[in-house]
Amino acid sequence: MIAIHSESYAIGGRIELAGAPPWEAARRFGPTLECNSGAPMSRSRELTLQASILGDGANHVSCPLVRSIALDFGDADPVPYVRGVMEALGYASPEAARVRHLPVLQRCVCSVSKEISPDRVDTLAPEAVLERALVLGLSTRSIFDPSRPVIWTRASLLRRLNLYEVEEFYA
Repeated sequence: MIAIHSESYAIGGRIELAGAPPWEAARRFGPTLECNSGAPMSRSRELTLQASILGDGANHVSCPLVRSIALDFGDADPVPYVRGVMEALGYASPEAARVRHLPVLQRCVCSVSKEISPDRVDTLAPEAVLERALVLGLSTRSIFDPSRPVIWTRASLLRRLNLYEVEEFYA
């Protein structure tokens, strides 16, 4: 234990290194030197954040929810399933399908949410499956951008996303 008194360092109450910097004690007595950091556990606190900038603007920020999207493919592999739907509707590529089936949406902020109940693809019309797959393919975990290329992966098609409008965020 080290007791520090002004500029004196006492190790075990016997040896003093008057005026020496603390690293001298560490060099002389080895790596077992222990010091109190001055922040005991009684001074630490844990807080849970209970606010979000995403929502209806009730707390002075307006980022309204545009829509929620999630698809349930059951046991089917998502990418071949969506490609099959696209080809059955007569489209050669996702880029060709987006011209007709992509909803008019601006760039949005996304958040992943396990609370969204996914729609089963076998109960939806093929056009609805393709439209939702296009939105998921144009989204990352945090952004929906209609100007980016459509990228269908297993991960992107299985995401459960909320899309929020951010147009009024800085207004």
